[in-house]
Amino acid sequence: MSHVAEVLLIEDEALDRELVQELVALKGRGRIRITEAGDLSAGLSFLATRAFDLVMLDTRLPDVSALSALRAVAEQAPNTPILPHPTFINPQVRHAARQRGAFDVAVRGDLNAMWSALQNLLSLAGEAAAAKRAAS
Repeated sequence: MSHVAEVLLIEDEALDRELVQELVALKGRGRIRITEAGDLSAGLSFLATRAFDLVMLDTRLPDVSALSALRAVAEQAPNTPILPHPTFINPQVRHAARQRGAFDVAVRGDLNAMWSALQNLLSLAGEAAAAKRAAS
């Protein structure tokens, strides 16, 4: 059986978490497992105890700024790709997000782009893990 990718979804809106779960169920075909965190604190707790292949991060959390959330996740899991999924993002925020550990940025509502970004980052993470194992 092939590797099941572990994805942490940090998202405060239950309907958005459900939407991501449905997208992954429809397109992931059992190759991706989502762990949900309803706020940054819960997400950081998961990151402290488990390894993930990818973190999907809502950049509109009510209790923290987008860049602070990105920084906290990047510090807790420095080798884990982060996929921010904001409602609105401008070029300056996109650039700052990439400087703080984001590999790509998906815009909420565009599910094809979100799925594409998720697949691309999981592929890159898998390649990096394989290279690290080969070097050991």
